[in-house]
Amino acid sequence: SSVLSAQEIASVQTSTQLFNGMTVKARSAAREVIATYSVDDIFIELIIQLPPNYPLGSIAVESGKRVGVAVQQWRNWMLQLSTYLTHQNGSIMEGLSLWKNNVDK
Repeated sequence: SSVLSAQEIASVQTSTQLFNGMTVKARSAAREVIATYSVDDIFIELIIQLPPNYPLGSIAVESGKRVGVAVQQWRNWMLQLSTYLTHQNGSIMEGLSLWKNNVDK
């Protein structure tokens, strides 16, 4: 479990995928990934935290700061990302790409 979570965090740290307007930081000690997205007057922070028993436990997706986003829209984005990461065995970087595409729309 700890090896798998370390591999997932390492894949985020070593990823060469670039997002326009979004920065992604991984903290291996806390087993979490923080994505910060800003465009015009919208500023969004997303925190993805891996459980101690990853991949058996579900990944926690939490909101940091969200300025300029309606509550219902935010819930839809969070639910979609959580579902993708938990039930479709997607990687964190793929999930962040999906989430960013939804935000861009």
